[in-house]
Amino acid sequence: MWRTNKLLLFSLLLITLQWQCVQKYNSPYTSPVTGYLVVEGYISGNTPTQYTLSRTIPLPGDSTIPLETGAKVQVEGTDNSVEPLTEQNPGTYVAGTLALNAATQYRLRITTSAGEQYLSSYVQYKPTPPIDSVSWTYGSSGVQIYVNTHDPANATRYYQWTYGETWEYTSAEYSQAEYDTATNTVVQRPLADQIYTCWHSDSSTNILVSSSAKLAQDVIYLQPLVLIPLNSAQLGIEYSIYVRQYALTADGYNFLTLMQSNTESLGTIFDPTPSQLKGNIQCLTNPNEPVVGYVSAGTVQQQRIFIKHSQVPYWYYAFLCAAADTLIKPPDSAHLKIFFDLYGYIPVFADVSPTGSLIGWYGNFPDCIDCRLQGGTTTEPSFWPN
Repeated sequence: MWRTNKLLLFSLLLITLQWQCVQKYNSPYTSPVTGYLVVEGYISGNTPTQYTLSRTIPLPGDSTIPLETGAKVQVEGTDNSVEPLTEQNPGTYVAGTLALNAATQYRLRITTSAGEQYLSSYVQYKPTPPIDSVSWTYGSSGVQIYVNTHDPANATRYYQWTYGETWEYTSAEYSQAEYDTATNTVVQRPLADQIYTCWHSDSSTNILVSSSAKLAQDVIYLQPLVLIPLNSAQLGIEYSIYVRQYALTADGYNFLTLMQSNTESLGTIFDPTPSQLKGNIQCLTNPNEPVVGYVSAGTVQQQRIFIKHSQVPYWYYAFLCAAADTLIKPPDSAHLKIFFDLYGYIPVFADVSPTGSLIGWYGNFPDCIDCRLQGGTTTEPSFWPN
């Protein structure tokens, strides 16, 4: 009895301690119903200027990021120049290559469809030195891609990179035929309707910045960009990465470094605690409302490389498809309707007797046949090598 009571008291003590240690956190910040404005982009003097406007969402949050549409966005210079941006896609505002002046400072002005006004500080126009090279190494974890650059004048010091990836891949099987629902027949698949070879594109999501401020020379060497996991689809056939390099001011670099720490270095007790982000954009209609983003201006340097499967030794990628081909026979209208219309199979090829008569059609599940279901498109990119 004494032992039972002792265990009971010990259990109650643990529950009490847990109740005292685990408390609900109530944030002192109250986000507006629409969320805070998020401003992403770069004022460029040698490529199109593009800004994306969106809104923050509460945690745990919906996966859909609300875009800020119908806004008026323009770039203003200390020389009284005004360059409007046009909404090209929902939330994305674009202007052609702007005739910017290195002796002029620039800022961004935003007026939302609800009448809210936002204005950034004037920022220095910083030319970006060229990318020396985009290189890669192969190791036990996969292919690591790097960027290298330098400024002989030692004037840049602060850098940011973004990139876009594209890779070619195929489905598990090539479909020689397609099902015509209108006639309930299987016909030869035209080359224009092929669904075997696709190209998938993706963009960088991490914040990639580096600084040479503590070095004698303004050199960035082997700055990591992305790791392609071993035996992944990206290098199953051919892969391309398109790297963009931006020069930053010290304040712009510090803002992105802090954002990087807040968004990418949290999750364990050893990580730094979140810090308040303060960019260079202010809400004029409500000065106390935080705005997420930092406006920078300058030129953009770009470089693309390709990596073929044959360049990477021992890269074993295969499209995993658990389903085996199913023979649909006899090839009458009833069976075609059941398998290709109701069950959703895709015909692969015909089974023909030695005398040339049709025995039936081999079919498989769409996931094994249609490469588009893996997120790509059958349209070959214009930059893809022949």
